[in-house]
Amino acid sequence: MKGKSAYLIEVLLKTIDKLGISKTIEVLEVSHNYNDSEKRLIKTIIVTTCKHFNIDEKTLLNGRKNSPNRTNAIGVCSVLLLRMCEITQREISDILKKDATLINRYIKKYQNLDVNFKADAVVLSKMEEIKEESIKQVQIN
Repeated sequence: MKGKSAYLIEVLLKTIDKLGISKTIEVLEVSHNYNDSEKRLIKTIIVTTCKHFNIDEKTLLNGRKNSPNRTNAIGVCSVLLLRMCEITQREISDILKKDATLINRYIKKYQNLDVNFKADAVVLSKMEEIKEESIKQVQIN
């Protein structure tokens, strides 16, 4: 047990060094805000979105390239987290590791996609598939 405690303190100190005390506290508080089923739904939405847009989770959360798949994945993921998990844009920005103003722009853009445009229709179709698949996965588990 002593080994795990020492490891926890070591990881906490490294996190504080990287993020600072206030950001570390914020991250810890956010992680306490969700129960297990909400955490599972959040994770399922992220994983399913990555699968449908053919990117990995690391690229979604930490990537720097503005490829269409990554951009669409961030937008779709933001909208689905907002609608399905009923969490704030600030919480979404913490989960997706993006600035809150950027999340706000993604949500506005992706909530107002037009089905009459071919590119928008494809994204809307994927969004609906991801939503349905995520609901099924959470119900199964």
